[in-house]
Amino acid sequence: MLKLRCAKQSFFKDEHKMKKTEIPFQQTGYFSKLMSDYLEGKAALKPFYNNSFDIDSFGELIEDRKQKSLNRTVLVDALTAQNTGFDVSEATKNNIVKLKNENCFTVTTGHQLNLFTGPLYFIYKIVSAINLVKELKEKYPDNDFVPVYWMATEDHDYEEVNHFNLFRNEYVLEKTQTGAVGRMELSGVEGVFGGLEDTLGDRSGVEEVLALFSRHYSSTTTFAVAIKGIVNELFGKYGLVVIDGDDQQLKGLFAADFKSELLNRRNHQLINSTSEKLKELGFKAQVSPREINIFYLIDDIRERIVFEDDKYKVLNSEIEFSEAEVLKELENNPERFSPNAPMRCMYQEKILPNLAYIGGGGELAYWFQLKAMFDANNISYPILVLRNSVLFVDKGTDKKLQKLGLSAADLFQDTELLIKSYLKNGSDIMLELKEEEQIVESVFNDIVAKAGSVDVSLQPMIKAELQKSLKGLKNIENRLIKAEKKKEEVTVNQIKNIKEKLFPNNSLQERHDNFISLLLFYGVDVIGELVEALNPLDQKFTILTAE
Repeated sequence: MLKLRCAKQSFFKDEHKMKKTEIPFQQTGYFSKLMSDYLEGKAALKPFYNNSFDIDSFGELIEDRKQKSLNRTVLVDALTAQNTGFDVSEATKNNIVKLKNENCFTVTTGHQLNLFTGPLYFIYKIVSAINLVKELKEKYPDNDFVPVYWMATEDHDYEEVNHFNLFRNEYVLEKTQTGAVGRMELSGVEGVFGGLEDTLGDRSGVEEVLALFSRHYSSTTTFAVAIKGIVNELFGKYGLVVIDGDDQQLKGLFAADFKSELLNRRNHQLINSTSEKLKELGFKAQVSPREINIFYLIDDIRERIVFEDDKYKVLNSEIEFSEAEVLKELENNPERFSPNAPMRCMYQEKILPNLAYIGGGGELAYWFQLKAMFDANNISYPILVLRNSVLFVDKGTDKKLQKLGLSAADLFQDTELLIKSYLKNGSDIMLELKEEEQIVESVFNDIVAKAGSVDVSLQPMIKAELQKSLKGLKNIENRLIKAEKKKEEVTVNQIKNIKEKLFPNNSLQERHDNFISLLLFYGVDVIGELVEALNPLDQKFTILTAE
């Protein structure tokens, strides 16, 4: 692997032109009713957020944020310290400095520290933040806006971040440590590189891709340092600022809120009350709060704090505090107190001059549970923006689709329904028996009418016979389709293969595939193409097809 740890290179494929197609999120079948209702501005959801996601709503929020107190000095000092010791772009440095000014605001997205950036939507989240900043600057030129990626360094769910998928292979980094993932070293990562080399072989661009990742991933590097490094290399020229909440200075800004959570323990009640209201509307709760929504974080331990027998106890350990002791510990070592998911949202909004949070459908769903908590704690609630979603279609696949007379948008259908539709449209004979069903139904309706004039009691029997006849016709239709499938077996398998390629395991490409696939097909300039093509305020699913 030493041969890969070379000086920074840049690599580009031949210039690619992308054809862009957009379809409403609601038509894809992959987004929840909650997200659909939110995008459509349904009145029933409006009590659960403040501002809608259109560009004009940001003006009101900007004025609101100016009224909220914020320690920008500590924020900038912490970010400056976090962004030293490695290659940080001038654009990022300038943006950190801008955050000192009262007219500078952030647009934030966050994500776990997935191995080798994990699923593709991690990239799309960051691009969405970058592009929303561009839109805001154009609309509100008297203000400055900074895209922020919040690293979920304190997460301890290792199994969610220790793997990625590439070309139907899964690459896994086995667990060797405990505690917060961000503090863990990437022990054994050379084995992942070796697996990639063996699988990818001599594909064009492999050496450059592996060199890119090897500049940031080694056995002695932590997850946090690795992801910070590669994100800065990929997105630094756009001024992206990476923030790590596992920071003593930043935790100090949130100490009063930690104290309130420890002593008052009311936030879980506010969240649960809101969750019940959402359930009454038919929406499922995404997050379950605790009485105390704080973990204790020290060395290789990140465990929940519970209040039992007048003591603050750290689960799965011998650590416990009296009230006076836990407050003293908070005062002296705020970095040892780690928020869970709901509290992290408040922590983020407390320390950043934030206007919008960009996330996926599942993420945004739990933000709807938090508004009452934000209001009670006098913390500004951001505009929720659904991140961009993308389906990449390579040139070869697009040619196959054109030959079949299908579009990429057609592929969002269920596979069997898609095949049936294709066969019905392409068959020389009419496979669908709707016309015959109507004829049979008309005949039986005439018989029912005649029977009514003779003996009304005969009508139920005749209607039952009608249903049997319609069922028989449906069975005949299915047999016809089955026979046509056999006749067109090659084409049917081709459709199935395309569907599996673009929708692995019947999920969205972006939730399964890794960024390396795009790098190998299109080179690092694919990021620029994404920045050019996407706009989170469009609120549509994007299909990008290579031409």
